[in-house]
Amino acid sequence: MHSRPAPAGFRRVLFLSAFFIATCGLVYELVAGAMASYLLGDSVTWFSLVIGTYLSAMGVGSYLSRFLDRGLLARFVEIEVAVALIGGLEAPILFAGFVYSPGFKALLFIQVFAIGTLVGLELPLLIRIL
Repeated sequence: MHSRPAPAGFRRVLFLSAFFIATCGLVYELVAGAMASYLLGDSVTWFSLVIGTYLSAMGVGSYLSRFLDRGLLARFVEIEVAVALIGGLEAPILFAGFVYSPGFKALLFIQVFAIGTLVGLELPLLIRIL
């Protein structure tokens, strides 16, 4: 059974959306690495750990995409919104976590992993939608 191809305008909007959110994901990754290096020192170690965690999480997100089989467009939009919310609040949450919580490192990795997983979910869903 073949489905109809998506209209060109719809495809363009989806591609642009994925492009901007993926770019934002990279910016969020850089923000996390910069904050960790500023607050904890040793920039090479923290940037390496953040980048490694982000890329690993993207692989996990890609794997998890196979379990989404209904309402792909709605899931795609929800993922885009979640990336924007988590990433947009990343810096204030990390600053507050550094000041008020002894678990700053765990908070850092949880946020980076969450953003990476969501960004990793995007491309497989986008391909299946189109």
